[in-house]
Amino acid sequence: MKKLALTLIALAAALAIAQVALADSFTYTISGQNFSADLTFTANQIPSQPQGVDLITGVSGWFSDSDTSGRVTLSSSNPATVISADGALAPNYADNGLFLYDNELYTNQKGYGILDWYGVLLNVTSNNYQLNIFSNGSSFYWADNGSYYSNNPISIVSSGTGDPPAPGSLTPTPEPGSLLLLGSGLLSLAFVVYRKAELSVLVVK
Repeated sequence: MKKLALTLIALAAALAIAQVALADSFTYTISGQNFSADLTFTANQIPSQPQGVDLITGVSGWFSDSDTSGRVTLSSSNPATVISADGALAPNYADNGLFLYDNELYTNQKGYGILDWYGVLLNVTSNNYQLNIFSNGSSFYWADNGSYYSNNPISIVSSGTGDPPAPGSLTPTPEPGSLLLLGSGLLSLAFVVYRKAELSVLVVK
C-alpha cells in the first residue's frame, strides 16, 4: 500500500510539473486577397487579465504578402520571433517607431476578435522582416517594414459559394491547463493515500 502511494505521488508530481512548462497553442488562419497566413501561436494566460486573454510567446507556420513574393515558411532554419511585450493593456512601441503591439490573443473570441488593434509583432530573423497583424474587431490589417508601413486591410477572398472563408479561427491544442488540474488532483489524492498508509503502519506496530 505504501509503495503504491509513493508511486502515485511520483506520477502525479511528474505530470503536474511537466504541464507547468507547457503553453496552449492556437492555430490562426487568414485567407485574403493581399495577405494569407496559417500560423500557430504559442500563448500563455496573462495572470493579471481575465480568462481567455493570452500573451503570445512563439509562432510557427507560414504567411504570404505582396512583399514576400511567395509563401514564407517559418522553420528552424528560418524562424520568427515574437517581439516581446509585457502583457499589459497599454501598447508597446517597436524600436523603429513604426508599430504598436501588445501580442495579446483573445482565445474566447472568434473571427476578427481574436486580435486587438495593437496585434502581434513578429520578426523573421533570416532577413529582419517585421510583420504586424492586428484587428479593429471587424477587419484584419497588416503592416510590415517593407512596402507596407501603413495599415493595410486584408480583403477576404470569396470561396466561390458567395461566402468568404472564416476570417481567423482558433484551434487550441493541447489543453495543459486541464492536465495541470488533473495532475494536481492526482497529487492530492496520492498524498491522502500515503498518509492513510502511514497511519495503518503505525496502528499495526
